[in-house]
Amino acid sequence: MANSAQYSGISPDVYNALKSKLAGFGINLEGNTGKVSEKGVSAEYNFDEANKTLVINNVNVSFPASMMFSPDKILGMISEAVTKAGGQQTA
Repeated sequence: MANSAQYSGISPDVYNALKSKLAGFGINLEGNTGKVSEKGVSAEYNFDEANKTLVINNVNVSFPASMMFSPDKILGMISEAVTKAGGQQTA
């Protein structure tokens, strides 16, 4: 089970599109680096604008989100949103 992922080709526009998509699920990323813990989903993230990379680490899913999602499912949703916005998963 994966609990981290790296993405490349992440422009500020791609990152903002991803933030908007996640906000629709109740997960709000504040700034370019930080930790999120909302609705049973927690993770650490770091968007490096200069290198156009995004790293998401330590994805954990607990109740109530665990009734519908796993860390793999959360990362899959993020990967899909990144790909649709023009980025790509690197690891």
